[in-house]
Amino acid sequence: MSSFFGKGKARRSWFERRRDYFVCQAVADFFRFVGSFHKLYQDYLQCRNPEGAGGDIDLLAPHSGERRQRMWDRLRVMIGSETDKGQLWQLKDICHVVWPEHDREHTIHGALIDWFVGSVFHEAMKLKENIYLLNTYGPAALQIQGLSSQAAVGFPDAGSSLPHLSSMVDVEPLIRKISIDVGRQMEQIGILLGQASCILRIMIPELSENSLVVRLLIEEEETVRALWGEDAAAVLADMFAGSSALGFCAAARSYLAGQWYQEALDMYGRALACDERCDEAQEKIAEIRAMPEMHEEPFAGSVNTKMCCRSLSDRRNGEPGFCRDNGS
Repeated sequence: MSSFFGKGKARRSWFERRRDYFVCQAVADFFRFVGSFHKLYQDYLQCRNPEGAGGDIDLLAPHSGERRQRMWDRLRVMIGSETDKGQLWQLKDICHVVWPEHDREHTIHGALIDWFVGSVFHEAMKLKENIYLLNTYGPAALQIQGLSSQAAVGFPDAGSSLPHLSSMVDVEPLIRKISIDVGRQMEQIGILLGQASCILRIMIPELSENSLVVRLLIEEEETVRALWGEDAAAVLADMFAGSSALGFCAAARSYLAGQWYQEALDMYGRALACDERCDEAQEKIAEIRAMPEMHEEPFAGSVNTKMCCRSLSDRRNGEPGFCRDNGS
């Protein structure tokens, strides 16, 4: 029995040592999923009826067939399955790990994000099922309404006493209700993601000691701007007592520890642009430029590149990083 609890403590200790990586992964995965949902929503908006009043969404119109299929393809990749989890499923799982239920009284913001993401997951599962129903049965169900019972059951010479199939089974309202449900689910997912995004922004200052998250916010500055309407400097200022220079220096130290010399130089440069009296930035820029490595390939003349928030030192030391590639 003691060995069982010992293993549990060892697992918790392993996780706590790597918690920064998991938190960074959760934030990175959230950014990535929001971008994927934006593309899904654009496909949904393309189902507008050009002839309808006000450009209403009509998922059952002939021109919407290809776009519905594209929505299904995106949802299938975004959600995945138990054996091949997509980005939303992975995001749900990592939120459960980072903000577990037993610790929620201490991490209220994380608990809310976990709840919102879980709600998005369940709405997305229902959305996926409804899109499947529309793609598979929608067109045929609408055609049935125009068929007589004679043609439908294969008795062309049967008397008119047989009622029309359409009067027996009114399938069109059922299909149109599913179409309406799809619209509601799309909007609900958008609302839930908006609320999760708001909570995450409120929580960001709590993550100032997580250098991987600081780096991620800078590396994903376009996403940050699109999501919160702020550039990286503004978010860092909120994290570091009004000094964005301190935030850029924190990122630079993390890059420097991982031997990302050019990236560290770039961050110290941004720190100096925010505060020309920043002593750390001035000293470190001089030190880095004096390094012999900076005069060798690939550092000489190198440019800043977009990276995952896993550092080079993690790979060199055989330590697996946890932040996934942020491509969609």
